[in-house]
Amino acid sequence: MVTLSLYPKEVQLGFPLHRWQDLCREIDSRDDEPIDRDERRAWYDTLRDLVPALHGFKPTVRLYAEEFVWCSLDGASTKDIELFNAILKGQFPE
Repeated sequence: MVTLSLYPKEVQLGFPLHRWQDLCREIDSRDDEPIDRDERRAWYDTLRDLVPALHGFKPTVRLYAEEFVWCSLDGASTKDIELFNAILKGQFPE
């Protein structure tokens, strides 16, 4: 949560920042084994979020595991591919 609040306003992200801040507050996860695990995870997430743009790539997309049954999608199904592309654009199914 702290790290996300320090992201520059002008940075283009592949996910809604406010949604991930809300998830941080809701989940309030603590992972202290080893003692600096939370900080390491925040650092690596920040690198994943900010570095792609430095190399001309599109922003990293974050997918929340509990938001959708991802393994239900079939990569050979045109319908599922279209659904996944919609999800990547922030258009989640009802």
